[in-house]
Amino acid sequence: MRKLVKTVSIVLIVMIIISFSLKTKAENSSLYYQNKQNEAIQNSQNTQNQIDNLEGQIDEVLQEVANLNTSISECEQQVQQLTTRVNELEKSIGEKEKELAEKKKVLEDRLVAMYMKKETTFLDVVLSGNLIKFISNQDIVKQIADYDNKLILEVEELKKSLQDEKNEVESAKKEKEEKSKELQSLKAQKEEKAANLTEEQKGLESQLSEYRAQAEQYAVLERQAIAREEEERRNNAKNANSSSNSGNSVNSNNSGSANGGTSEVSNPYTGGKLGWPCPSSSMITSPYGYRILFGVRDFHTGIDIGATMGSNIVAAESGTVILANYGWNGGYGNYIIISHGNGITTRYAHASQLYVSAGQTVTKGQVIAAVGTTGNSTGPHLHFEVRENGSHTNPLNYL
Repeated sequence: MRKLVKTVSIVLIVMIIISFSLKTKAENSSLYYQNKQNEAIQNSQNTQNQIDNLEGQIDEVLQEVANLNTSISECEQQVQQLTTRVNELEKSIGEKEKELAEKKKVLEDRLVAMYMKKETTFLDVVLSGNLIKFISNQDIVKQIADYDNKLILEVEELKKSLQDEKNEVESAKKEKEEKSKELQSLKAQKEEKAANLTEEQKGLESQLSEYRAQAEQYAVLERQAIAREEEERRNNAKNANSSSNSGNSVNSNNSGSANGGTSEVSNPYTGGKLGWPCPSSSMITSPYGYRILFGVRDFHTGIDIGATMGSNIVAAESGTVILANYGWNGGYGNYIIISHGNGITTRYAHASQLYVSAGQTVTKGQVIAAVGTTGNSTGPHLHFEVRENGSHTNPLNYL
């Protein structure tokens, strides 16, 4: 019985060792690392899709901020116009009040003077036989008083009309000021939202960098595993010719992937709807779409135009600058976003210098920046994007 237990124990230990050995061997195989690399690439692509979605949202929010800036400017201009009108009305009312005071003074002076000129009573006039003259004098006084009173009433009515208009203008001014405050508050909310989205984008970009680093690491381990497996096949002298051809095929494919990250595509500019954004060069060094970069399959959201450092970058179409930022900016480096209306925006990345700022209106062909190699860049070039309602699209369809 004891011998049986010992035998079973040995068998179990051997099975565990074999199982662990097989697992270790499987985890060190080229297929294992290839699967891990594909998993990392898939994760990076999913993360890139999330980043693209966030960039679309950021574009929309920035466009909303630009629209709010325009509305705020219009409100402030209207408030300024209404303020000027209020000041004009206050001045007119002051002049009418002065005129009214003068006319009342004239009337009072006339009445006092006429009163002081009276030398006799009504009874004296009757006894002296000068009744007709007395009546005539009284009639003149009444006419003068009526005339002056009429002038005073006209001035008072005009003053009241001016005051009513002033009240209406002040009410309209108050409404515009409240509207401006509401727009300012909404703008602050939108800017906060853009900042939050940008922070979220930074987190995803950090995650994307990790996935890409993993993919590169697994690519290295895969090549090492392939080399080990090839060495084992040679040592065992099994299927030498087949193994050699397979090894060469693998190496050839592997080399092709490496070259994919550095090859250049010559696609000359042939003209289209938007203007060419880099007048000094028409060479597209990296087209729109999937590419192999540093051993990782990646989606390129624009086109790269190779050009010398400092070359002019121009606006592809007239529009409003909704973003002009210096820094890393998620790999874009120093870059500009221009809104052209109807949901179309263009991006100009990796610049060495920016010549415009957010909120500025630019015209087609205007110089807005200089070619550089800031951000995630390996050499001087312009990364140019066209986005429709926040979603990237092939720029060549617009150029």
